Amino acid sequence: MNIILVSVDALLCALVMTAAVEYLRKIRPVDQPLLSLSFYLVAIAAFGSFVEALHGQCVSSFTVMLHAGVVLYAWARRDYVFQQILR
Repeated sequence: MNIILVSVDALLCALVMTAAVEYLRKIRPVDQPLLSLSFYLVAIAAFGSFVEALHGQCVSSFTVMLHAGVVLYAWARRDYVFQQILR
């Protein structure tokens, strides 16, 4: 069960990281500094979590749900981010 959670978490972290970086590429940090800062923090945290998942770190099911929630938010509110990924 843990290997499934680690695999799903690694995939979700990669999606979160890609969505955050793609969103940051589209906006100007000067126009929306707080939103930009939050997406920078999300991208850095997703990368760190991705690296830990690759090293086999134990993953909590709550962490997987958190990452899934961020991906669903990005998909629902910023659907153009995933249009480039899915092509």
